[in-house]
Amino acid sequence: MPNSRIKIFHLITSLETGGAQQGLLLGLPLFDPDKYEHVICSVTDRMHMAPYFEKIGVKTISLGLSKKKDIFVAWRLRKILNQYSPDVLHTYLFHGNLLGRIIGSLAAIPVIISSERTIGQANRFARILTRLTNPLAQAIEVNSTAVQQSVVQHLGTPECKIRIIRSGFDINRLAKTDTSTNIREELNLPNSSKIVLIAGRLRTVKGIDYGLKAFSKFLQVIPDTHLLIAGDGEERLNLEILCGSLNIQDNVHLLGVRRDLPAILKISDALLLPSLTEGFPRIAVEAAATGCPIVATNVGGTPEIVKDGQTGMLVEAKNTKQMAEALIDIFQNSKLRSQIIDGGLQKSKEFTIESYVNSLQSMYLELLNKHSYQV
Repeated sequence: MPNSRIKIFHLITSLETGGAQQGLLLGLPLFDPDKYEHVICSVTDRMHMAPYFEKIGVKTISLGLSKKKDIFVAWRLRKILNQYSPDVLHTYLFHGNLLGRIIGSLAAIPVIISSERTIGQANRFARILTRLTNPLAQAIEVNSTAVQQSVVQHLGTPECKIRIIRSGFDINRLAKTDTSTNIREELNLPNSSKIVLIAGRLRTVKGIDYGLKAFSKFLQVIPDTHLLIAGDGEERLNLEILCGSLNIQDNVHLLGVRRDLPAILKISDALLLPSLTEGFPRIAVEAAATGCPIVATNVGGTPEIVKDGQTGMLVEAKNTKQMAEALIDIFQNSKLRSQIIDGGLQKSKEFTIESYVNSLQSMYLELLNKHSYQV
């Protein structure tokens, strides 16, 4: 490419804390700054993570969408794309994908890549719009084999367009995580109490209500245990009400969004993932890398990191009895617990941030070359 950097414009629905945002925050600093220039643009005005990107030298922009009927958001994106003239437009999540495909095509961006990371969460209208705009993207990035199968079956994506890019993590840093969180002091938890962690957005699809019911059963066997729920969302009030009806409110702590999750994982005795569906659960890799045993529902891309009896325990979605029994096994069976911890540590090494960045770079260069772009 003639003495200039490849410009990558990342268009995402929001810069709230989420898996796609966390992956970019870890990965973008590893790109050679002499060869690549990155800009991140949020469709909405939710910019919680913007300071973290600015800190690593990545410019952030917001299209300022706060109302669904703001039709001028498309005009603002077209203006910004004309200003930056990116070589690659990489879009994430439904609103970013839809807006990016249409406006990116109108702006004649050489390469448009859309990212699909969820399974079964799009409504009928969203699926129709995705199918109609599929031809506008040169490639569809997915983060698991399960998501690949889902987008082919439900979103009509041609298999030839799909690129599987495994999520990346700073595995060495996670493995060396210390326990310097003050969470026990914050919650006044005795050092003798056991901890189970649930982490994720408080949404129906995360199945946290089933996790609470399972934890209620678990407490009947191992009562000196506390459940920490890290994350926030629209289901918070309903979960608080459920805790009261189950009479477990004294043992359940809703923490909100936390920046010290690796340290909390390090001091937790188990991670519970009660999801109803998952594209690929980043928190499972983080748990495995920090030596925290996992109990997870056998849904979506979860089995690609959680191997039953080897790197964690898999149970049926919504089956609170199985969840409780699996947790009890991990707490009471020391041989099984050690086996899962050792297996998880080894499995987590397959998801390095270096591998993630190398895969992204290869995809960018491949697609640019296909479109007669000098690299």
